[in-house]
Amino acid sequence: MKIKNLLIGTGVVLATGMALYHACVIKKGKAFEAGFDKSPESMDELALYGGKMKDYRDQTMRDTKIGAFFGGMQLDFSDVVTEKDDYRMDISIINGGLNIIVPDNFKLKIVDTCKFGGIADHTVCIDPDNSVALSVFADITCGGLNFENISK
Repeated sequence: MKIKNLLIGTGVVLATGMALYHACVIKKGKAFEAGFDKSPESMDELALYGGKMKDYRDQTMRDTKIGAFFGGMQLDFSDVVTEKDDYRMDISIINGGLNIIVPDNFKLKIVDTCKFGGIADHTVCIDPDNSVALSVFADITCGGLNFENISK
C-alpha cells in the first residue's frame, strides 16, 4: 500500500510540475510576442505548440524577432532584398527548434546563451568584402538553432 501511495504521489507531483512548466513557457511566449512589430512588413515570427515553414522571397529584409516555444519553424530568407549593410535578429527558443536559411552574402555574428541546447552555423559567406552583417542574439533553452545557405 505504501508503494502505491508513493507512486500516486510522485505522479501527481510530476504532472503538476509539467503543467506549471508549460504555463510558464506559454507566458514567456506571449510576452515575447507582445514585443513584435505589428506593421504589415514585419518579419517577426512565433511558433507556440506548432510549426511552420515560411519563405520571404522578394521581401525587403528587416530586423526580426523569432520565437519557438514547444514548436519549430523553417524560415527561408535566401531571396530577401537587402537595403542595409547590417541587420539584427533576436531569437528565443524554449523546447523548440529553428532552421534559418540565409543568402550566401550574409556574414553571421552570433551571441548566444544556450542551456541544454545548441546552435549550428553551416553558412558560408562567398564574398566577405561585400557581405551583409547579420547579428544574431539567441537565448536557447532545451532547443536548437541551425543556420544554413540554400543548397544548390
